[in-house]
Amino acid sequence: MLQDAPHRRVVRLGDTVRRPTQPWTPAVHALLRHLEDIGFPYSPRVLGIDQEGREILTYLDGESGPQSWANVVDDAGLMTFARLLRHYHDAVAGFRPPDQLRWFTAETGARDDELICHGDFGPWNVVWGGERPVGILDWDYARPANRLHDVA
Repeated sequence: MLQDAPHRRVVRLGDTVRRPTQPWTPAVHALLRHLEDIGFPYSPRVLGIDQEGREILTYLDGESGPQSWANVVDDAGLMTFARLLRHYHDAVAGFRPPDQLRWFTAETGARDDELICHGDFGPWNVVWGGERPVGILDWDYARPANRLHDVA
């Protein structure tokens, strides 16, 4: 069983992850579907909602959480990490979700100078396969913001 917070139960079942839905889940699913549609390889795929009302996402195999910090300590790892964030930002630069979708902040849409940031981009939310990132986790804090929001 995976846990991302004491009040949220995240469960791995085979090659899937089941997570409770939130009011912003439709916005996050729109974002993840956009990433899938353009072939962005680092995000989980949305598979639907199960009979218990939990979202079903593909499982991203590799190391994540506290173990991920070691991968960004040296210059090569830090550059790889920064390139991953740049690749994500480029992938969502033209994404404009429908205005009726609300993010965790209750915001809708995105201004011209914004894109949909991950919102919690850090080593703890990157899945690594050896020295290479293979995925980005925990999209709950995604929201419209300036690119710098994900950097600092």
